[in-house]
Amino acid sequence: MNFKKLLGLMLPIILLVVSITACATPVAVAGDINDDLGRTLTFDTVPEKIVSLAPSNTEILFALGLGDNVVGVSDFCNYPEEVNTRSALEDGADGKIARVGNAFAVNIEAITALEPDLVIAFGYNLPAYVEQLEGLGLTVMVLGPESIDDIMADIELVGTIMDVTKTAEELTAQLRADLATITAKTALVSRPTVFCETGYGGGIWTTGSGSFVSNLIMLAGGTDVGVGVSKNNPNVSLEYLVAADSEMIILADAPWVTASDVKARGGAWDNLAAVQNDKIYDIDADIISRNGPRVVEGI
Repeated sequence: MNFKKLLGLMLPIILLVVSITACATPVAVAGDINDDLGRTLTFDTVPEKIVSLAPSNTEILFALGLGDNVVGVSDFCNYPEEVNTRSALEDGADGKIARVGNAFAVNIEAITALEPDLVIAFGYNLPAYVEQLEGLGLTVMVLGPESIDDIMADIELVGTIMDVTKTAEELTAQLRADLATITAKTALVSRPTVFCETGYGGGIWTTGSGSFVSNLIMLAGGTDVGVGVSKNNPNVSLEYLVAADSEMIILADAPWVTASDVKARGGAWDNLAAVQNDKIYDIDADIISRNGPRVVEGI
C-alpha cells in the first residue's frame, strides 16, 4: 500500500480523534479532595459552571481568573465590580450572573436552574441547605478558613480543582510576600491597644478572642482588647473598654457609624485615650471580614 493511500485511510481517523480530544471536558487534577469541614469530594473533570454562596469565595474565584465560570453568586457578593455589572444584565444575556439569595435564605430553585457543576458554600459548621443541594444531585464544597494560612490553602485548593494550580501558587506567593513586608515593619513599632467595633446597638460588639479579625489586628501590629472576650459572644461593657483604655478605635461598622458618632456618645467614652487623641478610624469592613485574597490589603 503506497503512502498516499495509507494517509487517505488514516486521515478521517486522525481528524476524529483530534475532534473528540478538543471537545472533551478537561480532566481535573484534583481527584478526591477534602473541603474545610473534612468532607471528601471527588472531581473527575474541571467544573465549568460555579455558584458561589459567599463573597470570600467569589473573590477567590475572580482573583484566580475564573470569573467566566461563575454563573451565580449570593446577594452579598459585590467585588470585583464585574460581579455587579454582570448580575445587572437581563436574564438570558451572555455572561449573566444570577443572584441566588444568601446564607440566611438560599434560593434552592434558582441554584438548581443554573445547573452548576460546583456550588461553593461558606461555613464553620455544615449549613442546612448543603444536604438539600446534594440531595438534588449537586456537588457542594464548603470553605471556612479561620486564619490567613487557611485562606492560602483554600486558594490553592480551588486552583487545584479548577486546574489553575500555577496561578493559585503565584497568587498565594505574592500574598505571603506582601504579608511578610507588613509584619517586618510592624515588628519594629510599639503595639497600641486596639478596640475594633463591629456593631453598636443592643450592646457594644467587638471581635473576640481567637477570631479572624483579632488575628489581623495582631499581624497589623496592634494588641486587640477583644482577646479577653469570647468570640462566640463578643459583647463588651463600656466599663470593660474604659479598663482596657484603648489607644485606637477601628470602626468595622462604618459607614453606619462614624468617628463623629463615637465622640458624640459622651460619658465614659470621653475617658478613652482613642477618643481624647482622635485616634478613631473607619475601615472597609468587607476587606477585613471576608476570608479571601484581599485580607492582606486589610492588614
